[in-house]
Amino acid sequence: MDIGDHQQGGSDSQQQLQESRKRQRRHTPEQIQKLEESYKKSDHPNEIQCAQLGRELGLETKQVRSWFQNHRTQIRIEHERLENRFLRWENMSLRAEIMAVREALKNSATCPNCLGVAKDCIDQQELNRENARLKAGLLHCTTSIQDEP
Repeated sequence: MDIGDHQQGGSDSQQQLQESRKRQRRHTPEQIQKLEESYKKSDHPNEIQCAQLGRELGLETKQVRSWFQNHRTQIRIEHERLENRFLRWENMSLRAEIMAVREALKNSATCPNCLGVAKDCIDQQELNRENARLKAGLLHCTTSIQDEP
């Protein structure tokens, strides 16, 4: 076997592949229209419906089943693409919102407990401490007065 024979064999297999591709039969627009109408009625036809549809369209039952399976897959893939686009958009929106919140936190000191401006929160905390001190002082004074005879 010389190199020419080997190359000839390679081109034979390519030619066979091209011929097998040529044998693949595409459905006519009328067949596709009828198949899509049937799909709208039922996306999972039973064996009897597939056989009847195949007879009406001049297709084998296997071809009808394959068309329905492929069409369901196409619909699912398109639905997933749309869902992915929506999720990407939502993700981008959330990321933008997070960045805006982070920038706001950087630019102004805020309290993580109340999410208010830190100065207001600190003022409130100081007032609460002073109020507690005053209450303690008042309690001390009232108990001292009550203890006196």
